[in-house]
Amino acid sequence: MKLIIFRSSKGDSLLISHPDGNGKNTHILVDGGMKTSFINSVTPYLNKEIKEKNEVINLLCVSHIDDDHIVGILTLMELLTQWRVFNYHNNSNSTANVPKPKTVEAPIIKCIWHNSFAKTYDLGDTLPMVAQALQNVEQMTSDFTDVGLFEKVNHKATSIKKGITLSQRIRPERLNIDLNPQYNGNLVKCNQSSIHKNEHKLGNISLSVIGPFSSDLTDLKDDWIKWEKSHRKELEEFYADLSLTSLNQPLSMAQLSQFMINSGTVSTLGNRDSVSIPNLASIMFLVEADGKTILMTGDGHSNDILKGLKKNKKLSSNGTLHVNILKIQHHGAAANIDEDFCKKITADHYVFCGNGTHSNPEEMVLEAICNSRRGTSNQKSNNTQVNQPFTFWFSAHPQDDLTDHQKVHMEKVDGKMKSFKSNHADFEFKFMPTNEHLQIIEL
Repeated sequence: MKLIIFRSSKGDSLLISHPDGNGKNTHILVDGGMKTSFINSVTPYLNKEIKEKNEVINLLCVSHIDDDHIVGILTLMELLTQWRVFNYHNNSNSTANVPKPKTVEAPIIKCIWHNSFAKTYDLGDTLPMVAQALQNVEQMTSDFTDVGLFEKVNHKATSIKKGITLSQRIRPERLNIDLNPQYNGNLVKCNQSSIHKNEHKLGNISLSVIGPFSSDLTDLKDDWIKWEKSHRKELEEFYADLSLTSLNQPLSMAQLSQFMINSGTVSTLGNRDSVSIPNLASIMFLVEADGKTILMTGDGHSNDILKGLKKNKKLSSNGTLHVNILKIQHHGAAANIDEDFCKKITADHYVFCGNGTHSNPEEMVLEAICNSRRGTSNQKSNNTQVNQPFTFWFSAHPQDDLTDHQKVHMEKVDGKMKSFKSNHADFEFKFMPTNEHLQIIEL
């Protein structure tokens, strides 16, 4: 089994591949990062290593609807559509002059895990109206994305609109990609009463879904109303300032509350209240094949990851687990991880997706993980593998073409890694090479 870490700008894009025993490979693509990085980094690999080998993406998983996870997937959907149109006309007697797509062709996608906005919130016939409203809000706030409330409105309007768009693209009359077939088209979630409902086989790969829980998905609805009530005055001013009432289909306060979610701010390790509700509703799962393990955590919280692992009986009697690869949740944001998690879940390889945006990965997270492996007796994990060598992998490099803030932060990360390495010879760290689009961890 191997994990491919793609250069994905500020987001996540990862591919799990494993032989299926019949001369082919099973492939699971998790998230897509941002548009440009997806086109430049992900699509060439998918074309060469999957499409050209007559293999398929057996499962495409969209962990949640935030931009840095879903934008690349929408780019993939558009690419699939372009090639479908081109191939149809090219292989028929059509006289239409359809240009060949500039980006190489992507492989077939057998099925997708996506807790779509429409499915989750039962919008029904109101979906087109909400989608149009979100489009209008996105456009009207695009010039104010560095100002408090405007940024929150734009981010949520943009993300949820993209969730709706993806739901529409995969429908039978469009790309006809099977939605959540292991769940009969319903939501992907961790069943707390029946473990076997969380277990799924793809070739020789076993997946155990550890999140989200039903309560997280319910919170995703309830939190809108709570947030709207606590920010009613701000929203009224927002309405007036942006002249939202001039929309062709103006939104009421009740409608606006349907997609307003408080993103929160990060201040301390493990502060779950500072994690946005969409992040808490991330699809998370444990991958197992031939005695090797990969823990995929989306943008989830450490408490929920531990809870899901416990429900699926994946933790030891001491409540711990050692995996080969741990994809660190939410790009290493402090609010999503704490010292207790670092001590309970250890790994041979720790993967950090992101490029310094929002100061992720945060320095205190790096320190907590390092301390769990080489710290004091109170800081170290009790896992038997705690003293084994381990590696940090980063999907960006300090010398990439970054903003000033991103570059300064990634240089701080570089300095911290070099300092830790100088004291611990059995520790390695690997930034994405500046001239490369991916890194591969072979297990």
